Amino acid sequence: MNKIDKFFEEFYENKRNDISFITIKKGASINFKDNIFISDEELDIPIRISNLLKDIEKQKETDGISLNNIIDGIIYLFGSDTDFKFLEDYHRILKELKFDITSYIIYCINKFDENENEDGIVYGKALINIEENEKTCFVYACALEKMGLKLYSDDKEELSGYYLQEANKYFEKCLDYNDKFALAHYKLGFYYKRSKQYVKAKLIWEKHQKYDDDALRTDEIRNELIQLQPYVDFENGYNFVLRDQPEKGLDLLLPLTKGFGNWWNLLFFIGLAYRMLGEYDIAETYFENVLKIEKNQKDALNELGLCKLCRGKYVEASELFSDLLGFDPGNCEVFCNRAVAYMHNNQLDRAKEDIQTALKINPNDSVALSIKEELEKM
Repeated sequence: MNKIDKFFEEFYENKRNDISFITIKKGASINFKDNIFISDEELDIPIRISNLLKDIEKQKETDGISLNNIIDGIIYLFGSDTDFKFLEDYHRILKELKFDITSYIIYCINKFDENENEDGIVYGKALINIEENEKTCFVYACALEKMGLKLYSDDKEELSGYYLQEANKYFEKCLDYNDKFALAHYKLGFYYKRSKQYVKAKLIWEKHQKYDDDALRTDEIRNELIQLQPYVDFENGYNFVLRDQPEKGLDLLLPLTKGFGNWWNLLFFIGLAYRMLGEYDIAETYFENVLKIEKNQKDALNELGLCKLCRGKYVEASELFSDLLGFDPGNCEVFCNRAVAYMHNNQLDRAKEDIQTALKINPNDSVALSIKEELEKM
């Protein structure tokens, strides 16, 4: 079980702990408008403890437990415990009362304030458990998203991520039921954008434009697509670089420096592309600019050191690798790189020491083993 599934299993387990039960006797009745349910046997009815206390406080004003709180308890059980033994009985109660539980749940979710976000999630899960389709998945996903965004605004990013990822799962499920469900495309685009999956955001929003007939939303997403394009070019560009196609990467990345010249990620991948092309002096400039923005950016320090190595600047290279090891002391690759710099600078004892350290970190590292073999020949 992954972290998110475990988190929600515990979430719903805690919600079940908030449920208590009252026993109605055989022949007891529950009324809703002109409809009546009469129990043909004793039956345990769920109610949330907090609501039970409120009803007890109002005993002088009302007679017994309010129907709203019985319905709330039933919904909470639908949402948190799909294996409870009396669920069929509760469905029968709702059916005989002709109570439209689905519409009521949606009404309540829309009415909940930010202090009732967890209630919204449980109610949304109840919808899913009653009937899963694109609409119920969407309602549940929106409840999860609302909680996730609230936690994000409260600087609780890890916790927020659980809710937002679960929301994303159910927005995607909407499309499994109906791949033309415009609202799911709309929401997913924002999720992918927040997750820095810009290409996916563009693709899903382009589909949204085909299916949504709401003019305000289509205009909003049209503007989002315009603003998104540089980020899409960046993602496509760095993927070209990572796939050993540096020229194609540079075609997309270089034009972005006009508007994003202080974006270190962009400068890093441009430097990496030039380093792959053997343009080490140009690459150095880009990596140095990265380090002006992000002083201790590990990958940029390593890449700058590699450029120095390739240009025969072995002392400078070893110093850069030493700086990097100062705050990343367990990095096998960097020990290997510094060993090469020492080896070319005829500091063989230091090179051998670094290789020994690298092999302690990873005894099977093929690069370290090959450098060791080379050193043994000297």
